Amino acid sequence: MERCKSVSTPLVHNEKISKFEGGDMADPTVYRSLIDSLLYLTTTRPDLMFAASFLSRFIRAPSQVHLGVAKKMLRHIKGTVDYGSVDDIKNTSGYAFTLGPTMFSRNSKKQEVVAQSSAEAEYIAAAGATNQALWL
Repeated sequence: MERCKSVSTPLVHNEKISKFEGGDMADPTVYRSLIDSLLYLTTTRPDLMFAASFLSRFIRAPSQVHLGVAKKMLRHIKGTVDYGSVDDIKNTSGYAFTLGPTMFSRNSKKQEVVAQSSAEAEYIAAAGATNQALWL
């Protein structure tokens, strides 16, 4: 069984990749799915944003070179799975109150309880904003 070695950066420094790479075309459906997944992952891994956005430029007509670079990103991710924000499972909620173009009250903090669903997290956030609105 082949071991996947870790890659230190998602893209090779000074590597020139263009949309006119030539060679065999990659399956656009597979490439699109891979890039969509990488872009989704950037919500917890902002260090991948540049590389994922860069590779999304070639989504219409990906070549095997583009697919190879995307697979290199997967090897990088496999070697750096502990880089994400995994401090706890509490959601962060916040609000901002404005009057015209001026913001006069804002807050952003981790919720005190662990929500069992995203809907519950939204209710907790709405309750906090409502409390502040009533106080104001």
